[in-house]
Amino acid sequence: MKDFTCLVTGAESGLGYAAARGLAREGATVVMVCDNKKRARKARIKLIEESQNPDIDLILVDWFSLEDIKTKAQEILHSYRSVHLLLNLAEAYFPIRKLTANGKERNFAYNVLAPYLFTNELSALLMAADGARVLNLTYESHRLGAINFNDPGLKYNFSIRDAQRQVALARLSWTYELNRRLSGTGVDVHAFSTGARHPATIQQVPRFLHWAVKLATRFWERTSEESIDALLRLSLSDDYERLSGKYLFKGQIVKSSPITYNTAFNQQLWDTCATNTNSTIAAYREIQEMLLS
Repeated sequence: MKDFTCLVTGAESGLGYAAARGLAREGATVVMVCDNKKRARKARIKLIEESQNPDIDLILVDWFSLEDIKTKAQEILHSYRSVHLLLNLAEAYFPIRKLTANGKERNFAYNVLAPYLFTNELSALLMAADGARVLNLTYESHRLGAINFNDPGLKYNFSIRDAQRQVALARLSWTYELNRRLSGTGVDVHAFSTGARHPATIQQVPRFLHWAVKLATRFWERTSEESIDALLRLSLSDDYERLSGKYLFKGQIVKSSPITYNTAFNQQLWDTCATNTNSTIAAYREIQEMLLS
């Protein structure tokens, strides 16, 4: 796996770190894509020590900034010839509704728009690899979610519960539409859930609750070996080769909620992301048909 390049977002802790460690131990070149500078640098040193693999790179990115995501994606485009695996594992949730500098609600910006834009910007490197895979983390709570296309920022009825469910559904819907658009390119796209409850990665809570957040975060970051093994199998096993556009729950292919199989719904979600990021990918097969007509 010496020439196998993997990008792992959120690799400074939790599932992201565990996945990066497993890939590094297999001999892959691992690119940690993180937003916490202090934790990321410590994690990189620890990762090299634990894996005995020096081919661990670090990219720091501000997931709230569309401009910074594009800039860092361009750096990756100039630094690597191809990307064989992209794990979109970075996530964070915020109980108080605030907007980013780009005017986007933080939960939707960090957990939906950021991975959407990052993946789009790197699509050329994915297609340059021989059989690349994109794996997007989501949750079973997508079954209870809804997407407010008129107000994805939930301006008038915000709650952290509804924001998280919307994110889970959006990430799954986006996965299916990305798979449709990349069909024929050799890039496989899946969504997966570890089966864990939703993380307590909640910031900016009252000071008297800081102890609870720290305790919950430590509990969440005790990622089970079963979850790690399932993710690594999905990342590397030939069993999933050329098997694209699936939802995997605890490593098993299962049906997602019915609305996620609605092509018009998925395209509407894609259009919402495209409008908010000024980025899109044309469907590969549609381009081929146009060129042949």
